[in-house]
Amino acid sequence: MDSSGVERAGSLFTEFAVDPRCEACLSSTVKHHPTSRRSGSVIYQCPRCGLRGLSTRPTMEDLAEFATTYDRDKYADWVNITRAGQVDADHAEVLERIDQLVGAKDDRSLFDIGAGAGGFLSMARDAGFRPAGNDLSNGAVDLARESGIELLLGDLADIDDPGQHDVVTLWCVLAHVPDGATLMRDVMRVLEPGGLMYLQTPRWSAMDTMGMAAHDVTRGRATKITDRRLGMHHMVLHTADSIRALLERLGYEIVSIEPHVRYTLTTASYLESLGFNERWRRRLAKPIDALLDRDLFFRNVLDVYARRPLDA
Repeated sequence: MDSSGVERAGSLFTEFAVDPRCEACLSSTVKHHPTSRRSGSVIYQCPRCGLRGLSTRPTMEDLAEFATTYDRDKYADWVNITRAGQVDADHAEVLERIDQLVGAKDDRSLFDIGAGAGGFLSMARDAGFRPAGNDLSNGAVDLARESGIELLLGDLADIDDPGQHDVVTLWCVLAHVPDGATLMRDVMRVLEPGGLMYLQTPRWSAMDTMGMAAHDVTRGRATKITDRRLGMHHMVLHTADSIRALLERLGYEIVSIEPHVRYTLTTASYLESLGFNERWRRRLAKPIDALLDRDLFFRNVLDVYARRPLDA
């Protein structure tokens, strides 16, 4: 889903205030940064585990309703600004790791949450997994069907599929929901005991630290970076400590947590979302792409592998 579209629709949402404790480690000593003069959002920070998140968020019901406005053509427009070759390479790398962790087994089932156009599930099917998944967008479901992948339309909480899947994957989904703990409980529910969960989620990086410094010094006036990284499209940015605290609190057994350089959208589209004009986009895109190709840019995501305990 196009994050700028979510931002434009933000005023249509009914927002609610999140628990004043940190949603990952439950610390009550959270700090609030100045209100953004551009977006009106307030970011909170947990000094204990490092998580940053929005203090007010839309309801899941409003997000699900908004997702229904993304028909096939709108969703295809979003797919067209992704770094397709890089996305495929990332999918293949993760799928190889999943295959190693799950091991040889008959009828291995993989459920992809927020499966989009079904690209990862198509790859998993070719690798011998029985594919399943869901998405909130009609357009995503239609595109996935064109590649032979049948997705369930709707929220995971409404899907009656307890303990059925060897693997559950979430590609940049956790940051998109208002209540990450509830989502991760639902993931545990659909995993079989001993099953593997993989998620990619946006990570608080050095780029974000610089952006927040400008945000704080200007009392919420210089917020292009913080508004781009934390908004209705990314409601939380985790650290390795915060994602570990959240998952262990919910009963997961951590396998590994790893930072990566992984940018889904083209550099030009990122720069456009930050307000750069076409001239500057052309100037900056090439050197940034060179850094990305060498894995030298900001490590912007976390890869997390964890298991449902056998006795859970």
